[in-house]
Amino acid sequence: MIKRLFLALCVISLASCDPSDDGDSGRTNNDFQYFPLTVSNSWDYDVSTGTNTSSETLTVATVTGSEYTLTSNPSTPTGFMSQILTGGDLKAESGKLIGNGVIGLNLQGLNNFNVPITNGVLYDQNASANSELFSTQGTNTQTIQTYDLDFNYVVKTVQQSSISQMMVNGTTYQDVIHSQLIVNLSILTEITIAGFTQQVPVLEPQDAIVVDNYWAKDIGLIRSDYELNYTLEDFSALGISLPVPQSANIESEQTLTGHTVN
Repeated sequence: MIKRLFLALCVISLASCDPSDDGDSGRTNNDFQYFPLTVSNSWDYDVSTGTNTSSETLTVATVTGSEYTLTSNPSTPTGFMSQILTGGDLKAESGKLIGNGVIGLNLQGLNNFNVPITNGVLYDQNASANSELFSTQGTNTQTIQTYDLDFNYVVKTVQQSSISQMMVNGTTYQDVIHSQLIVNLSILTEITIAGFTQQVPVLEPQDAIVVDNYWAKDIGLIRSDYELNYTLEDFSALGISLPVPQSANIESEQTLTGHTVN
């Protein structure tokens, strides 16, 4: 049910130390990359959500001009960012990493809850802090028990302040850029009270999912922090029990443990 929706979304990462922001660097150099995409380059990650842990490896499979594809071992990665990076094609252009594909939420009890992404900028090494890089929105309707739930979402990415150095799993990385992926979510449904049916908000618009991604110069994605945080409207006084957990605050961690970059 809907609880599995939110739990299944919990698949992104944290690291072993706190970063210190140094503000926007004002860089305009495109001669290097923050996710070097050469065939056979690979990145090893640990992913943990609560007491559940797993490992996965991402590898650059194909390069066609400025377009790239990645594969995962295992073939279905746990990490949410790993799913994004392997779920379609990537493009490196003018200091940007751009993704095309579909974020598929293949969850039990839901049918084809997919978010299509076209030219979604994951980072821009030349953008100033707090710059919005990409935004898309849409609606998905699911029938859960006797309720038709309308999920309205806005997915966006935002560049944040750069970081001079960061330690992840005992390794110090220099020149790190920070970007966020944010999912703003609201839920509406129809409720009948005293014979009158009306559409009411189950979840007021809020940033329910925030993913902080950290990319090191000439290395790639070194850390990704995921947080799911939401609170539903309370209908208990009306004797109505909705098929959605009342609230949640869940974190997941994905950290780099090794890499091969040519």
